[in-house]
Amino acid sequence: MTGFCKAFITASIGLCISACATTEKAQLAMQSQFIGQPVEAFFSKYGMPMSSFPMSNSTIYRWRGGETSIYVPAEYRKLNPNSPVTGVSKSTSTTQVSNPNPNTTVTETTTTKFSVDLGDLLTPQGQVSPAHTVPIFCEAQITADTRGVITAIHATQDTRGFGLSLSRCAELFDVK
Repeated sequence: MTGFCKAFITASIGLCISACATTEKAQLAMQSQFIGQPVEAFFSKYGMPMSSFPMSNSTIYRWRGGETSIYVPAEYRKLNPNSPVTGVSKSTSTTQVSNPNPNTTVTETTTTKFSVDLGDLLTPQGQVSPAHTVPIFCEAQITADTRGVITAIHATQDTRGFGLSLSRCAELFDVK
């Protein structure tokens, strides 16, 4: 492999990894965007909290957003991947003998072959995992002072996102 190919592959992998936003990056983005902002502005943009707990000098909110699910189809695998490949084949031969003149005999044989590989069709498969849905969401604990200003925000639960995304919170808060 040439040096250019190695460098290109390394750069490509680095770009893919750096494009994956994590919960930690989402946490930092949430804190920088929302601490010092009115809690009502957050709730009007991202949805109302699930619950609130009034304290003597603050209120703690439990918020969950971006709730949806991803459908994961059933997964099947060959039960015996080492089984020999089986198939059906048919061969037909036709021989024709002719005597164009008394001293000459001509023999022509034509062979036709037909075959079908049934290995994948006949190898038994078993279900590795059933079809299911995976819930995805972002959950946070938000603390607001008596004036309703956010003083702290923490991601308490963060599921994977869509596709290759590692963080639903990062998707919701547009973290790159």
